[in-house]
Amino acid sequence: MTISSTARQPKGVPVGGQFAATAHAEPALTLTPATGTSTSSRGRTTTVTLPNGVVATRTSKTKTYSHAVVLSEEVPELVVASRESSIRASRTRIKDLTEALENPKFAKRQRFPGDKDPDVGYQGKPIYHGFEYFLMSPDGKTRLGDTRGNSTGDTQGMYDVETGDYDVHKVGRAIQFLKDQAVLDIKNNEQRITDAEIDISAVQSGTYDLGSPGVASWSSRADLAAKAAAQWASTTRRTMVVPVDE
Repeated sequence: MTISSTARQPKGVPVGGQFAATAHAEPALTLTPATGTSTSSRGRTTTVTLPNGVVATRTSKTKTYSHAVVLSEEVPELVVASRESSIRASRTRIKDLTEALENPKFAKRQRFPGDKDPDVGYQGKPIYHGFEYFLMSPDGKTRLGDTRGNSTGDTQGMYDVETGDYDVHKVGRAIQFLKDQAVLDIKNNEQRITDAEIDISAVQSGTYDLGSPGVASWSSRADLAAKAAAQWASTTRRTMVVPVDE
């Protein structure tokens, strides 16, 4: 004879169902993402397991993938090296512009309607400026800034140096614009140095957000994946070609 310990509702109690609710332990069940390939009405789904254990998927009705290009999270030493390189470049730029503004030298070049890089007006239509003006380095060999205007240095229509907004009715002077542009360039590079130094400090203190690994692209062949990996090369992340999950 088997004695049941199932709790029952007392007769006449207006609660739905024959059995009363009883406490019980939940089963130890862990769901893991399916890996490998599967086919559904949406197409063939391929997976690849990333270094952090996350499973990335790609579904296609026409393509079969064999490899994925995976980008790692940002690497601390690469982040520091990248920011240090940025600081050096910005300091060089600031030095060049500061020296150029002390004794400005300018050059101009006549443009022609057939030039490959036409100007575009505020309505998005091509416009033509007859001359191009340059702020030169002190030795006259390097162009540090450029703008366009007519033969006398007037520019019909100007971009605001601070906001970048274009005003078709504003007539400016090319030379003054180049000077203003250089001053703003110096300020922007000073800000880049500050931002880079903040990132370096955050990396060293362990507070920098390194992000997460991810799939940059999927490929049907290993050699094509290798080419894609070269295109996705990053200064702060490592690029890997990995086979998809079986």
